[in-house]
Order: sequence, then C-alpha cells, then structure tokens
Amino acid sequence: MNESVLQSILDELASREWAEYANVGEHVFSTGHNRSMQRIFKLYDKNTRNLRLCTFEKSRTSTVFTRKKLLIAIIAAFLALLTGCAVAYFVSNSFRGEVHEDNTELFVIDTSNCPSIIEEKYFLSALSEDFEIIDEFSTPFIEYVCYENKNGDAITFTQYAKSEFDSTHYNTEYNDFIEVEINGCYGLCLDLSNDENAFSGAIWDNGDYILEITGNLNKSKLINLAKSAEICKK
Repeated sequence: MNESVLQSILDELASREWAEYANVGEHVFSTGHNRSMQRIFKLYDKNTRNLRLCTFEKSRTSTVFTRKKLLIAIIAAFLALLTGCAVAYFVSNSFRGEVHEDNTELFVIDTSNCPSIIEEKYFLSALSEDFEIIDEFSTPFIEYVCYENKNGDAITFTQYAKSEFDSTHYNTEYNDFIEVEINGCYGLCLDLSNDENAFSGAIWDNGDYILEITGNLNKSKLINLAKSAEICKK
C-alpha cells in the first residue's frame, strides 16, 4: 500500500466519522438557563450603573502634580481651546477625564507594570456576615460579585484589569466626584446619600488593578469597607 492510497483511506474514514455530526441542530438552552443569564446581566447593569451617575469636582485636598500630570493638563487645556470648550478636561492623581455634556469618560493615568489579566483576586474582608452573594461572574479581565442582606441592602465589588477599564463612560449630570485616598492609593468617590437612603460608590487604582465598590452605605462607611480589600488566599 503506497502513501497516496493510505491517505485516501484515512480521508474516507474521517469523512464517515464526522458525517454524523454534520447535521446536528443548533443547541437550545433551557428556559431556566436563559432566565438565569438574563438576571445576571440585568443585575450587573443595574449595580455597575449606579456609580456612573456622577460629575467630577476637584478635591479640596491639595494635589501634587508630577511632570506627567502637568503635561496632560496642558494638552487637555489646548484641546479644550480647539473644541471651543465643548469638552472639559480634568486630571486627578489616578484618573484623567473628559467631561462631556451628559457623561464623563475616565481613563487610567498609569497602565505600566500591571497585569494584563487578573492574576490575584481581591475580596472585602470587613464585609458583614449577614451579606450573602446573590450574583457573581468571572472572566480573565473582570471579577464581579454582588452581595445582599435580609434588609435588601446591596453591595457590589468589581475588579478590573486596567486594560479592560480604560476609557469608561460615566453619566455625569447631577452629582460630584471627590478625590479620596484608600490604603495609600488615590481614587474617586461619589456619595448619593440623602435623608431617606444611603448610597455611595468609589473607584480607585491600587497599582495593579482598578477596584470599584458601590452600596447602600454613606461615604464614610463605604470608604472603610473599601480599605478592607485584600487578596484572596489560595
């Protein structure tokens, strides 16, 4: 048996073996599965959108500008002149932003020397035991978990690889960001609390990842909880 004959036999056997899979219909997911997936995405959209309802306000805390930040600020001012001041620009310690009429686009300032995917997962070590996980999902670039207690209070905690977060839009029509410090790292915080309800959110760059927390807490309690973010032990 020569090589060409052997090859033709193998081709025929392969064709027969795979023929039974050629007409397999498209897989149909169960109704329960579809409902679960819809619920996951709706909860994620709802909870991560809460922190997007904000505007930026320069912190009263003094900010030391490095040469890099000063250069960014100069370029931002120049761009604002070119656009007729249709877009405002700002630079904080960890983020720079473009403030449009109804949204702000945030960018991470320092994306060097950080993991391209999530290599170490964080959790909130000070979270009360009466909170239970009601939703979560994980990818190489995002870790998301939503907790809820019996009173219906919810807390979300999201960890981003910096490449995944960069150029993220926030709705900025009614509220103000303030700059905060969390475990020696700078970030932005928003407090939407009123006389009837407490809700706030914070986002910060810890050097390796972007961490974001929102919940039914006032600013002070939320920041304290954010400071408890630790790497999960393997």
